[in-house]
Amino acid sequence: VILESTNDIQVDYKGTTDLVTNIDREVESLIIEKINSHFPDHTILAEESGLNQKAPDYLWVIDPLDGTTNFVHGYPSFGVSIGLLIKGIPSLGVVMELPSKNLYSAYKGNGAYKNGKPINVSKNSNITKCLLATGFPYDHGERWKANMRLFEFFTDKTQGVRRLGAASVDLCHLACGYIDGFWELDLKPWDTAAGIVIVSESGG
Repeated sequence: VILESTNDIQVDYKGTTDLVTNIDREVESLIIEKINSHFPDHTILAEESGLNQKAPDYLWVIDPLDGTTNFVHGYPSFGVSIGLLIKGIPSLGVVMELPSKNLYSAYKGNGAYKNGKPINVSKNSNITKCLLATGFPYDHGERWKANMRLFEFFTDKTQGVRRLGAASVDLCHLACGYIDGFWELDLKPWDTAAGIVIVSESGG
């Protein structure tokens, strides 16, 4: 749906720079429909439609299009993120990176994978040899300023800091060892629910 929709994007604004599109909503509806068809009693938290409270032990957390701004501008770094918490514990994570179609997945206790092949975090512990990634909140207030100070600090101490604009994808790149560290302030549950499991199961 996402890759076939580049000529039919309708953009709305949740904030000055916080975009949402008809594609976000369409993909979210499709994912919710699929989960409900298999697990009708499970609770679902989705970025655009919010919380649908049902059985408390199983919570699906969905970001239907992480990196919406990138998607709208045609910048090739965005993804779909689906995580599952079982009794409050992040237990399953799946992220489809787009437009590359790289599929990252992990289940608690069973390792992490990219396109079916095991992945592991970097073993680099020397900060001067590290490549990092970060992101910035939409609200350009004090938290944004604090992150700018961190950005300056780590840019000076490391081999570089990248800012790609999709936290779930950043976490998958961390799990693969492409970057050595990642930080971002004010992330939401749907930004991290899948990525946390993937990073943890890759040794992070």
